[in-house]
Amino acid sequence: MKKIEGFLDEHHQPDAVYESGGAGLYSTVKEYLTFSQMLSNGGTIDGVRLLGRKTIDLMRTNHLSTAQLSDFTNSYHTGYGYGLGVRTLIDKAAGHANSSIGEFGWSGAAGTWVSIDPSEQFSVVYMHQLAPNMEEYHHLRLRAAAYSCL
Repeated sequence: MKKIEGFLDEHHQPDAVYESGGAGLYSTVKEYLTFSQMLSNGGTIDGVRLLGRKTIDLMRTNHLSTAQLSDFTNSYHTGYGYGLGVRTLIDKAAGHANSSIGEFGWSGAAGTWVSIDPSEQFSVVYMHQLAPNMEEYHHLRLRAAAYSCL
């Protein structure tokens, strides 16, 4: 077996000065689930407050205008607005969503998907590595299946 150097690997060095969340953030499913559960618990995990509930509420509030929403909407994001770095559900009917208003999350380029729902204190983390990532096919089905268990 031969290691093939990738264009992103050069940034994963102990002395790297470039940290890119969009091209270099990585985690295990367990760590990401702990993080997402902290957000769904209003900023606490294992009895320790790491983030204020009001900060999370601001983060998951739609910040797009009506004009901006028309550019953001596609078949995958229908029913969602955009908060501070996250998609956020603003219209369940439009999104054909069984999740809660204010459910929020984001996706990774290769298929990672997270859904965080403070009203249910519920979060879901899903990871796969595909190019193209087929997020529209997988993620909408994952959301429906996960929320149908509640």
